[in-house]
Amino acid sequence: MTEFDYIVIGAGSAGCVLANRLSVPPMTRTLLLEAGGPDRNIWIHVPVGFTKTLNDPSVNWCFETEPEPGTENRKIPIPRGKVLGGSSSINGMLYVRGQAQDYDTWAQMGNRGWSYDEVLPYFKMSERFERGGSDLRGGGGPMNVTDMRESNKLLDAMIEAGGQAGHGINPDYNGAKQDGFGYYQVTQKNGRRHSTARAFLGPASHRANLQIETNAVAARLLMEGKRVVGVEYKVGEETRQARAGKEVILSTGAVQSPQLLELSGIGQPALLKDRGIEVQHELPGVGENYRDHYMTRVNWRVRNALTLNEQSRGWRLVLEVMKYGIARRGMLTYTAGIVHGFVRSRPELATPDVQYHGAHASHSGGKDRALDIEPGMTMAACQLRPESRGSIHIRD
Repeated sequence: MTEFDYIVIGAGSAGCVLANRLSVPPMTRTLLLEAGGPDRNIWIHVPVGFTKTLNDPSVNWCFETEPEPGTENRKIPIPRGKVLGGSSSINGMLYVRGQAQDYDTWAQMGNRGWSYDEVLPYFKMSERFERGGSDLRGGGGPMNVTDMRESNKLLDAMIEAGGQAGHGINPDYNGAKQDGFGYYQVTQKNGRRHSTARAFLGPASHRANLQIETNAVAARLLMEGKRVVGVEYKVGEETRQARAGKEVILSTGAVQSPQLLELSGIGQPALLKDRGIEVQHELPGVGENYRDHYMTRVNWRVRNALTLNEQSRGWRLVLEVMKYGIARRGMLTYTAGIVHGFVRSRPELATPDVQYHGAHASHSGGKDRALDIEPGMTMAACQLRPESRGSIHIRD
């Protein structure tokens, strides 16, 4: 059994950061395990390629919910990254810190150290905002954050309409306040995706005291009494074990963290026994209280405007590919949402409770997300504080 000081399971948005920070002391040995492979897929790095990665099982676990009665028994996709960088390598690259009041609420509930004033230094430390640093923004961190590289008359009109509707226009929703409409800020660098694998893991990958294993699927946590001391994992057909002298850090996301805990005998005793798993530790909350931002969208046909529907076909697409290849600009730099709107559904609310995502594109549906032929636009919306809760558990 190989021994390390720290074992980080999952090289996703958080795991890559942890591996970087824990391996700074040269005498500390860290193992980073990732079930997916290296981030070599070209669609990971071209921003508009998120439309490909969201349905690609080579880099995406492609999870789905159980049939939901509230959605006519449809199974709703839950994309999760299966690659170095995790979901930061396949997502829409939108950089949204969240509201200061939400962090303050966490602190008021007893989570010491999580107020906005206490987490702000870490936000600043982690980002390199291309407009420059300030009291609220970081200017020298590893993660590159930039404004959208392209604008569009239809998108400008969306932002103006949000202002005319009384919601205001806000050029920096990650700054002093979140309210208002504007263009999104994105995790890109020089027109390419800047995932945590590129921002944090890349600079650390040469360190002799950091071992990175890809295609390494964690099978169970190794325990001594009530303490986790290591992990058993598989690389192909080979089963391996590793032990941590200090800590084992589970960083496999909201779906697979409860999965690995339950496979290791940590969770609800009745559920574990029903699955034939020996109970190591009773912890009823494992897999419970799952919440996510359910998003709905509305599409419109438009006139007298150039949209991605037309730009993604024929000679216009050839021009866009050339523009991206030469200058890293154009439609290939676009992300999942281009225009944001943070609004209050009722005037008496202290902070926004709804988030809008606008794009000068439309698609009629289906998992292939093919764009419509005719010019169109989309406005999607989600709740910022959803109340519905679900659960995630291993199957029989």
